[in-house]
Amino acid sequence: MIALGYSPSAHAAAPVSASGSDQPAGKNCVSAEEARVRAAGDSGEEGTAPKFTTAFYRRVLLLDVSLDGADGSELPISIEEVCNVPKRLKKQAAQLAGGDGVALLLARTSVWQDNTQLTGDAIAPAIDNADTAILRVRLVRPPAKWREDEDGNPVPTFRTGRIEVTD
Repeated sequence: MIALGYSPSAHAAAPVSASGSDQPAGKNCVSAEEARVRAAGDSGEEGTAPKFTTAFYRRVLLLDVSLDGADGSELPISIEEVCNVPKRLKKQAAQLAGGDGVALLLARTSVWQDNTQLTGDAIAPAIDNADTAILRVRLVRPPAKWREDEDGNPVPTFRTGRIEVTD
């Protein structure tokens, strides 16, 4: 079961972006396709955790993701696009785009669908039935606190402030 709180101040907030999976999540984005092109020239070792600067950890990002239901307060995600990234941090964002991660659902996480904030019993079915969403997140630091995949490798883990179900 997903336990998310209701934030009255967030109720009046505007949606992150217009609904629809073909619309960008925000400005200054790095897509999964761009990340694959950048990674082709990278000599990083397979299975090692990506490395990020302090500035990147402080950054609030918008992630355009694919979902496959929640597992308690954790939402496994496939990251299609990383947005709100300044040019100087794009190389670091490319380490996330095209990969998997875990979005942590917090008591303050607000969930939106069709420009309406969901509350109570409407939240869990909306997330469980969603295929795609835009998440407003911050990367968990340090990587030692990241969740692990089925092989025991660390996967980027995010504190989630907002979920906008797009499909």
